[in-house]
Amino acid sequence: MRPINEIIIHCTATPEGRPVRVAEINEWHLERGWSGIGYHRVIHLDGRRETGRPMERIGAHVKGHNTGTIGVVYVGGMNRDFTAAADTRTPAQKEALLAEIIDLRDRFDIGKISGHHDYDAGKACPSFDARPEYAHLFPAMEEIASFEDAVLQRGDIGPVVVIWTEQLHDFREMIGHKWPVQPTDTFDHTIEMVTIWFQKHRGIVADGIVGPQTRDEMDRALAGKPPFRAMEL
Repeated sequence: MRPINEIIIHCTATPEGRPVRVAEINEWHLERGWSGIGYHRVIHLDGRRETGRPMERIGAHVKGHNTGTIGVVYVGGMNRDFTAAADTRTPAQKEALLAEIIDLRDRFDIGKISGHHDYDAGKACPSFDARPEYAHLFPAMEEIASFEDAVLQRGDIGPVVVIWTEQLHDFREMIGHKWPVQPTDTFDHTIEMVTIWFQKHRGIVADGIVGPQTRDEMDRALAGKPPFRAMEL
């Protein structure tokens, strides 16, 4: 099991009272080029708690902080007119969300909780302040550092770039692609373009940045496995 030290709360950003299926969220995230639903747990309007992405898999729910975190989403987060963010949690959702947080905390010995907007000030999600609301459950939260996703991108240099370019080279050799890639310690324009090619080949976000999803896809590709999908529809 991967190391986990933080829960991050989200909302689906859907109108108050509108049900949302896990399969529906999965479809939204596939359309974004992700490997399916990025949240690990979903809290429905009636308080049902449902699994999304497998817990052992790194999520796709908050940029730069998917490593070491669990994404929990509640259905809602917008007013009925879909014009403004709003804390639309039903009484059943509030009760279920509290129970979910406690269960996850105790199961994985988690010491910190955040809302999505704590890592992206431009977002209202989850439409309420999770840290102060649940701070009493995480008394040592201020002492715990958040994991940050390790990424490679254009301009980076060093041994980790060598490893990535060697993997690109090996994959191209494996599938018989004629465009050669020579291992290098410099992530330049050429490596960026080859990375984008690889991402498109695996059907994931093609941004030329090597993050957790791209690394995972390379491991799977070199092992001869198909692209990862969080759920099979």
